Amino acid sequence: MLCRILLFAALPLAAQELSLEQALSQASENNRTLAASRLEVKKSDLEIEVARTYRLPTLKFNLYEAQLLHPVNIDFPAGIWGVYPATGPIPAQNTSVTTPRHPITLVGADFSQPISFLHRIGVGIHLKETESNAARERLRAVEQSVASEVRKAYYRILQTESALAANENTIKTLRELSRVAAENAAQRVVLKSEELEMKARLAKSEYDSASLQLGLATQKEQLNDLMGRDARTEFSVRTLAAPSLDAADLAAARTQALAQRPEIREAKLKVTEAQQDRSLKKSEYTPEVSFDLSYMSTFRINGAPQNIAAAGFTVKWDILDWGRRKKELGIKSFTIDQARIAVQNIESQVLMEVEGHYRKLDESRQLLRVMQMAQETAREKVRVATERYSTASVLLKDLLEAQASMSDADYQYQQALSSYLTAHADFEKAMGNQ
Repeated sequence: MLCRILLFAALPLAAQELSLEQALSQASENNRTLAASRLEVKKSDLEIEVARTYRLPTLKFNLYEAQLLHPVNIDFPAGIWGVYPATGPIPAQNTSVTTPRHPITLVGADFSQPISFLHRIGVGIHLKETESNAARERLRAVEQSVASEVRKAYYRILQTESALAANENTIKTLRELSRVAAENAAQRVVLKSEELEMKARLAKSEYDSASLQLGLATQKEQLNDLMGRDARTEFSVRTLAAPSLDAADLAAARTQALAQRPEIREAKLKVTEAQQDRSLKKSEYTPEVSFDLSYMSTFRINGAPQNIAAAGFTVKWDILDWGRRKKELGIKSFTIDQARIAVQNIESQVLMEVEGHYRKLDESRQLLRVMQMAQETAREKVRVATERYSTASVLLKDLLEAQASMSDADYQYQQALSSYLTAHADFEKAMGNQ
């Protein structure tokens, strides 16, 4: 009983069957490139919150602890505090209060509330919000790219597995043909060269099968990496249902691409960003006005006031700039024009991309129809050859050759199907679909 338990424990776990939807879902959750892009969006959101804090008042505390390098003298002229009939001038004579060289302390606090600067802060917040929206569009572009790569990797695995299945059928056929050829060669019914030809074809098919197995392992590692999991995770893929071969609407695809492609939306946000940046620069013409409340206290300085508090307004205005701001505004205007040109260029590139993928999709659709007919023809030939073989109308070799042709037709169909699905994935991505 213990041996059975140990034997059961040693058996490898069955490979998980992975559907395309599951692969897309896992990639959306765990893909490392997507995770980094999402963190970039979170960073931009925090930058907005940081920008908003500049609207609030500031409170600064200052502590200055120092050692006097020489004595401090504070002079009080005679009568500085008035002259009175009963006492005369106060003080009666010039008086000096001296603080010797020893440590002193200065404590200060400043409270400031921006006023005119609030407009500039608001423009800066809008600029950060635009940058955050641009980061979200870049995230959408990465999501679309990852989804497209997952689909194409899944289709490549399906194609390789189909090639493996077709090749295994070919190997079975060639082994039988090789056996028949060996028997016929022994009976001198056929030439030795025909037997050698069958063995060579069999060896070539076995090599192709080994090569396909290695390629399949690499493709599964790539799909695992896209899904953000261990590349060594074993799985099998699920066969897809036959796709619809209806032609796409090119005009609708163009319209959708112009509305949904993240590259275009990001480029338009760049125009808005450039305009807001120019407004931010223009706000520098406005003087900075703020309300300030200050407090200072001195310790261990003889004759100095102990507490000083003041409230008022601070105005800062850079009046003379020698035309610097005007030239900087001109640069910002050129940046806006460049951003608008970039939008036009990207829209043109997107339209060409949509049309190119549309033509590729149409071509692969036609090829798939041809392969469907070739597959049906090969199957019909196998059916006829099977019936004739049952009535001894054809040789076994002819039947096996027909079966090998059918396996090759099945592989060609799967290859055409994979090409069509890949072209469809590229077309969907060109339209801005995920």
